[in-house]
Amino acid sequence: MQKIAENAVKRSVGRPPDWPEDSPIWGEVVLRMSAGKSLSTVLREPGMPPWTTFNRMLRNNEELRVAYDKAVQDRADRLADEIIELADADPPDGLEGPSLNAWVQQKRLQVDARKWVASKLKPRTYGDRIDVSVVDQRISVIDAINEAQARVSYDRGNVTDIEAKNEN
Repeated sequence: MQKIAENAVKRSVGRPPDWPEDSPIWGEVVLRMSAGKSLSTVLREPGMPPWTTFNRMLRNNEELRVAYDKAVQDRADRLADEIIELADADPPDGLEGPSLNAWVQQKRLQVDARKWVASKLKPRTYGDRIDVSVVDQRISVIDAINEAQARVSYDRGNVTDIEAKNEN
């Protein structure tokens, strides 16, 4: 029992590595994201900083923020390329019936997931186009009456329209 306690004391948990602002690790994270990996996937790889450390650095370093935003845009483009690759992929030889159907469904799921993520990362390019223009066609009855009164002249009870209306 004492041997276990001694080993526990000798084993050093240690302080996690410190990643200074000028560390090349930040560029590596951004580079891997640009290649199409998600931030979570990159940060789970060995030797990478934890998510909270990366987010803290992202908040405090404008240069990293700009590079990260660019990497997100690049990732969306990479996902769009992957959609084409997945859609163009030929099924493996020997797949028939339910196996072929399962393979097609898997490809459809992969394409849909990439479409959704790309549309969220780069909505102006890959998002749905929704027309939200609004045209106000309301009329004011009071203004219409005032305009009509301005157009007419009163001559002993006869009302005459001064301007001729074009019906074109």
